[in-house]
Amino acid sequence: LEQDLGGLGNNLEALRDAEARFNASVETLGALVPENEGKPMLAPLTSSLYIDAKMCCTSKVVVDVGTGYYIEMSVDRAKHFCGRRTKMLADNASKVEKMLKEKRKSLETVVMTMQQKLYVAQQQEAAAKEGSRRSDL
Repeated sequence: LEQDLGGLGNNLEALRDAEARFNASVETLGALVPENEGKPMLAPLTSSLYIDAKMCCTSKVVVDVGTGYYIEMSVDRAKHFCGRRTKMLADNASKVEKMLKEKRKSLETVVMTMQQKLYVAQQQEAAAKEGSRRSDL
């Protein structure tokens, strides 16, 4: 159960991170307006490396749709795509949270049961020792 909790926790964190990235993408898409065409910007090469660039086209973007596939889309279509993905990720995260709560309850039940059994075993052991002391007298 503890391993399941760890795995579900990691999955939930990954879903929340992906959801945040899609939300950031929607926010970035909001900056793609015709007034910004030709303006200087920083273009990301990696998550920590940016280069100087100019915004050349504000009507179309290339979207990573997963597994190495990219599709050119209008900005509005890309916003809808990101919105659908965000909703899907939020729904999945909600399901994982529910499973996580159920696993936590199960773990608490198992721990309480084990503690009760340990207490009973200790009581029986103490009673047996007390009984053997009396018979020795």
